[in-house]
Amino acid sequence: MFAIFKREFLSYFRTPVGWVAISLLGIISGYYFSGMLNSSLAYVDINMEIDYLRTFFIILIPIITMRLFAEEKKNGTDVLLYTMPYSMKSAVIGKFLAAMALQVLMLVCLFSHMIVTVILSGYISPATWGAILAYLVLAALFISVGMLTSAMTENQIMSAVVCFVILLVMSMLSNIADSISEVVKSLLKITHLFGLSDSAIYSIGDWIRNAITWFDPYSKTEGFTSGVFKIVPIFFCLSFTFVFVFITYRVLEKKRWSQN
Repeated sequence: MFAIFKREFLSYFRTPVGWVAISLLGIISGYYFSGMLNSSLAYVDINMEIDYLRTFFIILIPIITMRLFAEEKKNGTDVLLYTMPYSMKSAVIGKFLAAMALQVLMLVCLFSHMIVTVILSGYISPATWGAILAYLVLAALFISVGMLTSAMTENQIMSAVVCFVILLVMSMLSNIADSISEVVKSLLKITHLFGLSDSAIYSIGDWIRNAITWFDPYSKTEGFTSGVFKIVPIFFCLSFTFVFVFITYRVLEKKRWSQN
């Protein structure tokens, strides 16, 4: 597993992928941090910067993950991947950890901003570390999604596009939930289906909205940027990360047996 991790992590810097991802995050975070320094705010809130950076996952994560397995097909080395002597589980976990290591490395610019804040007599609250933790578990979830799309698609561009669409939908789940809830309530009112009262219709609409919003990882982890630490959002993200990593493993294992 360590050999796979080392190969994949170093390969990010043998191609433009790693440099582009780090540069993008550095430019985005630097622009936001400099904006806070030049604003009329009496303080610099790193938590706000972390929350701002989370919105760019839909761009950065597809860039990081699109090559994980799709590149094997492009280079014709996917047969070697399926016939390798070590377990497919090691390959999947190694590639996942390599992508996570790159994501952690991309946070160097954020840590440099924290150092600058301290040098300028600013204050880094304990909530900032909670926000960073939430950022990383959310990144782990989205990386696992990107791994799955890379394993299931035939080329890197398709993997990036599919991953982008999925992450975009996940980022809009709250808005989607509100829209579906309103549509359902309107239909029930217009059709008078089941003869429901107004209170019952609103209860159904709220239940549908809450059911959809339950799957929204952004809303579950947004409290961390405000200093509200909860174990449930972390468990939620890590659980779904495990699910997507396991599905990726099963997809590749099936292909491995078909190669044999």
